[in-house]
Amino acid sequence: MAKIEPVPLVYNLVEPDGGATDKPPVIFLHGLTSSKEYWYDIPKTVANATKRKVFAVDSRNHGDNPWTDMFNFDCNVDDLLHFMDTIKAPKAILIGHSMGGRTSIKTALRAPERVEKAVIEDIGIRKTEPQIFNAIYNELDLARKATEVMPTGLDEKSARLFIIDFMLKALPPEAKQLTRLDEKSYTIPMKKTEDGRYTFKTNIKGLQVAIKNSEQFQSSVSGKFEGPICFIYGKLSPFQVSKNEEEIKKFFPNAELVGIEGATHSVHNDCPAEFKETVLNFLLKE
Repeated sequence: MAKIEPVPLVYNLVEPDGGATDKPPVIFLHGLTSSKEYWYDIPKTVANATKRKVFAVDSRNHGDNPWTDMFNFDCNVDDLLHFMDTIKAPKAILIGHSMGGRTSIKTALRAPERVEKAVIEDIGIRKTEPQIFNAIYNELDLARKATEVMPTGLDEKSARLFIIDFMLKALPPEAKQLTRLDEKSYTIPMKKTEDGRYTFKTNIKGLQVAIKNSEQFQSSVSGKFEGPICFIYGKLSPFQVSKNEEEIKKFFPNAELVGIEGATHSVHNDCPAEFKETVLNFLLKE
């Protein structure tokens, strides 16, 4: 098999007020289709509370990174470890949502010496079920179609609302359970095209190809991480992380699981105060 070259990841750096200590940094990893901006003010909150540098990165094929034909969860681990080498971080705290959580899981198991702690948002150990990937594929297809019929001359907010409205009209009720479709929660980063429309920074077609080959997209996990790790999940999420607790603890014997009432898959969007409190309690615990 040909060696896969890591992608240099674009990032935002947040430093705590008053300067950072020399402790390992915190790295935020977003979910599928999203971007580094998707964490809003949470990186700054974490930086100030922990007195550490915080990096929010774009994954390959997302945000401001270049697009590539090669894309799966294992590539994301290669990219993350290369990024840590680039910023000269022998170790880091990882905070990842969904796809970013899977990257954090696989990094902790492959290179446990590189991970001080980890926070995993609404994803477990098991492979994602085909029906969930099918729902994601269909949502991406609708989003792409919406950009093709979008009127010209809209500002970015109006363009985003047009896409949300288009999808809400087309999706069956059961498909809307994966996430809340509203202006705050719909987080695919956008850019303006030459003809005055908006399209996505995320490589939608590339993601669809990867999702169609979901067995290659997501390999099984192996190894063990005995450090501190916290799985935060939405009690209304279709991923049902709590049902995965016994298996999680085979790989992560010191794992904590925290369910958030009223949250779906995107806990930090649905319940930001509860998410921040849970993360800080975990990170600051000795």
